[in-house]
Amino acid sequence: MLKKTVYVLGAGYSVDGGAPKQSEIINQILALPKAYPRKYKKTVENWVQEFKAFLTDTLDVLPELMPHFSLEDVYTPIDRAIQDKASFRNYSAQQLIEKRDIFNKLIILALRNSIKKNSNTTNELLAKHLCEESKIRLKNIHNDPVSVITTNWDITLDNEINNYLQIQNTKSEINHRGVLDYCCYISSLNELDQWVESGLFVLGQGGYNVKLIKLHGSMNWLQCPRCNRLYVKLYKRWSGGYVFDHKYCYHCKRNYHEEDNDSFLLQTVMIMPTFLKNLENLQLKLLWMNAAHELSEASHVVFLGHSLSEADFEFKQLLSRTIRKDATIESVLIEDDNPDNYSGRSKYKTAGYRYESFFSGRKLKMHYSGVSEYLKSLG
Repeated sequence: MLKKTVYVLGAGYSVDGGAPKQSEIINQILALPKAYPRKYKKTVENWVQEFKAFLTDTLDVLPELMPHFSLEDVYTPIDRAIQDKASFRNYSAQQLIEKRDIFNKLIILALRNSIKKNSNTTNELLAKHLCEESKIRLKNIHNDPVSVITTNWDITLDNEINNYLQIQNTKSEINHRGVLDYCCYISSLNELDQWVESGLFVLGQGGYNVKLIKLHGSMNWLQCPRCNRLYVKLYKRWSGGYVFDHKYCYHCKRNYHEEDNDSFLLQTVMIMPTFLKNLENLQLKLLWMNAAHELSEASHVVFLGHSLSEADFEFKQLLSRTIRKDATIESVLIEDDNPDNYSGRSKYKTAGYRYESFFSGRKLKMHYSGVSEYLKSLG
């Protein structure tokens, strides 16, 4: 039986790669106007003011506590009202959808700025490993040795995989090329972009795919509300792009012979930290189904910086339902997550203890040296 490794990435992986902690994102948003001195400055200032007004006037958050406020407490009431098609305070459900899209864009900008300042080699190490392992499919199409499942939105790993593949593809014949595969139905945001293609299409041509399944969406995804197509853009250097410009579904425009209008204005696709995650999106359902398939095929599952949070019960249910009993499990965390460093009730609150409990009776190996050190050991 062929062996397969599935890497599961959590927030700790992104933090190791330069992204801010979730608890730091609101503070990063509040600092955004200083980071945009050029043509987008006024737009960013207006968005930040809308965000601050929502916190103070609608959620009654004191200004001095705003930087420490929880994102869950911002998005949970918004998402619940939208799901129930109900108003929340002085906002209608439709107004809340518009507010949420602006807040999503602020988070995208905050992530981009932090990663730009704090990038390191973590993503380069994993991208190279994934691409080289995936290339095995050129010799045997049935050998599917590796994939990644992530709950993160950032695109640092996506870009590193794409950059590595572009270098490799220039050395290869056209039918031996690799492609980043999000494992769902995608179109390129730039209609002429040759690097965004379906993994199945490239496999059919004799190439190979590097699978990256993003369960909570991605900061480089936009979706058409009319036809549900998912638009993707990959970057070498990302400056903001579509966040500031309206983009429309060119398939709907062409198929229905219509001018640009709000019925096919592309929207962000990001499941935010909330206790009421809405996973009814057709593309997200496909992603969760494919993640289940990947985990069911895995002989080895490696969690990189994933805290196994008790609040993320949908994801824990996925793991319980799909991971085989004979699969070996590894978890890569940091020393602060080690339950052996604590006594009393404190040890039961650590991520390490959650793994020991959740996977008790399994072949589990714990690492507390951090993601970068683990990836260096892969060679």
